[in-house]
Amino acid sequence: MPQDADVFLPFESRSNPDAGRARERHLDWAVDHGLVRGAEALRRYRAWMLTDLAAWAFPDARGADLDLVTDAVCLGLALDDQFDGPAGRQPERVAWLSTELAAIPYRAPGTRPKLDLPVTRAYADLWRRGAAGTSPAWRERAAGNLTRFFRSFVQEAQYRSVGARLDEEAYRTLRGHAAGTAPRFDLIERAGHFEVPAGVYWSREVRTLTRCAGDVVLLCDDLRAAERDEARGDPYNLVLIRRRDRGLTRPEAAAQVGAEVTDRVALFQAVSGRVPELCARWRVDARGAAGTARYLDGLRCWMAAVLRWGAASARYADPAAPDPGGITGHGTGPAPPVRPSSVVPAPAPVAQA
Repeated sequence: MPQDADVFLPFESRSNPDAGRARERHLDWAVDHGLVRGAEALRRYRAWMLTDLAAWAFPDARGADLDLVTDAVCLGLALDDQFDGPAGRQPERVAWLSTELAAIPYRAPGTRPKLDLPVTRAYADLWRRGAAGTSPAWRERAAGNLTRFFRSFVQEAQYRSVGARLDEEAYRTLRGHAAGTAPRFDLIERAGHFEVPAGVYWSREVRTLTRCAGDVVLLCDDLRAAERDEARGDPYNLVLIRRRDRGLTRPEAAAQVGAEVTDRVALFQAVSGRVPELCARWRVDARGAAGTARYLDGLRCWMAAVLRWGAASARYADPAAPDPGGITGHGTGPAPPVRPSSVVPAPAPVAQA
């Protein structure tokens, strides 16, 4: 995080004793799927410490459960970072890939992707493993969150390709899906083998808590990435948008974004303190109340993990550093043939740069 901004989170960051084993297994999985090719690419990928983020976010997961969430977290972040680069300025290619990825959760688990690429095969493998043992309601919710995550890359690519200058509202709406917090938060239940009762999950209080945690993750990432994004000429960062639109210095804009993190955490603390009483009022049984408590603890783990990871990962250390070398240039395959029927109409830009 730049020295002109700092954030304190009142959540304990816990380590996972199975992290080392999961790290090496994930790297083998990524190489076997063709997502990482070559020693240098593997070195850069390892330096980003994506597997450590997964282990800190899921400190109680073990064995196959930790393997699943590690693969999912690492692949999702690598895909997001790829589309922040040159590949994210090719809407036709992004739409071509995103359409196939979005279809995977709606096919029977284990179905071979119609678009046969390393990244689609990897996501098909993740969905097969992730869907196992879950309820139809969880699978429907998780499929919808994954679809919105994949589809957000198309809109982001369209904006980037025309140099659209987003205001804060448009940026928050876009990154709310593109940051991928919803699919990662779904994994809290999957890794713990529990599900929050539907009525509780969709309640105003729990949705507020989920949104607060997602905002903290996104805002912390923007604070950490502000220097890197500015050096790369990437304007899609809340610190940089606020500096531009409000005429602030970067330290001033970062301080305001940091204050938002503090506000979101305070709201999370206040609302989470009311949840046990609400569960009693809603007549949630002991199992449902325990699942709800575990979900909220999982959100706390995620917020603490992101802050810890941001301070350690090479992702933010060098603004000129290349992508981690994961799926970039390999996993997404060659550009698709241009067919007029497959072109997604570009959204109206908020403003032109």
